[in-house]
Amino acid sequence: MTYAGYVLRHLTARPLRATLTAGAFAFSIGLLGFLWLLSAALEKEWSPFMAQRVIVTAKTSFFDKLPMAYLPRIEATPGVARVVPFDFVLAYFRDSRPENMVPVSSAPPGPMLEVYREADVPPDQAAAWAADPTGALVGPLLVEKFGWKTGQRVVLKAPVKGGVIETTIRAVMGYRLDSGLYIHRRYAEQLFEAEGQTNMFWILAKSRKDVDGITAALEKAFENAPVPARAMTERQWQLQFLEMLGNVKALLGSVGLATGFALLLITANSLAMSARERRGETAVLRVLGFRRRAIAGFLLGEALVYGLVGALLGGGVMSAFAHFVGAALDKTQYAGMGGLLVPDATALLLAAALSTLLAVLAGLAPALNLARRPIAALLREGA
Repeated sequence: MTYAGYVLRHLTARPLRATLTAGAFAFSIGLLGFLWLLSAALEKEWSPFMAQRVIVTAKTSFFDKLPMAYLPRIEATPGVARVVPFDFVLAYFRDSRPENMVPVSSAPPGPMLEVYREADVPPDQAAAWAADPTGALVGPLLVEKFGWKTGQRVVLKAPVKGGVIETTIRAVMGYRLDSGLYIHRRYAEQLFEAEGQTNMFWILAKSRKDVDGITAALEKAFENAPVPARAMTERQWQLQFLEMLGNVKALLGSVGLATGFALLLITANSLAMSARERRGETAVLRVLGFRRRAIAGFLLGEALVYGLVGALLGGGVMSAFAHFVGAALDKTQYAGMGGLLVPDATALLLAAALSTLLAVLAGLAPALNLARRPIAALLREGA
């Protein structure tokens, strides 16, 4: 009998145990891979233009307002191509259930489309939006979710003057990941009652190389300003926004560690039972001349089979997690993240490597314990 045949014979001797252990391994590896995928998506650049943009917000709080008087100073900063004052509020369509939340932002139409280069708005629709003082530009995710279309009148519940935002959809973005609604800044000033102030300034740099210089210059310029401001890259701002929900990465890491530890215990216990059942057989193999390393290798071979199953099936489980979570996110304000949860070669290779590592770690203690036992003890315990 070959080495592989011997290993497979022991695995198939207890089919239920082997199936349950392999299933647990595949599920756990899929979950660990998905957690890594989600963590990577939180830091991923959602757009190729993110690295060319800078955000300026109040240093004290994300929601504090900045004076519009800062605009000329920002525009005069070397390396700045365009600046847009940007405001936002959370609104609801129909009712206040979370799935009906609509992120509403405001900015001057022309300058905003220059900064938001990936928006991909048809020229005729962009002109229609600019011409309607109360018109709106919407992301395709909202169009798909609510069935909106251009020319449709929409009423949103929001914490603004009058309690509602009434607007007409004039344009739809081609950028697939956007889930927001955008109105004119002048209309927003009437609704928000915050004339002369803005939540943040959205800056397009002339090139990616200018971004670091812009952030450093603005940090210095507004350090002792009446309202201290902070300049950061758009990616840093994205991470800061996500951190408002809590330390998401720490939570994902904790779940991953707990999953990995539980998998180690389950697999090690299964292999320990297998080692206990073969003590008499192992004694015979030792008498026939098999060395300790070969004995350990047989049990580690079983562990590696579980690791191989985890690597092969875990990728499918990870893809399933990504699909279902992405579908669930499509009904929330984080719909854009669903498009980033796509397992790539790196994620699959990481899952395979992690599966192999956990399999070896789980099998190491039972294998060494079995290999080191004296022949007499094995014969006595296996009788």
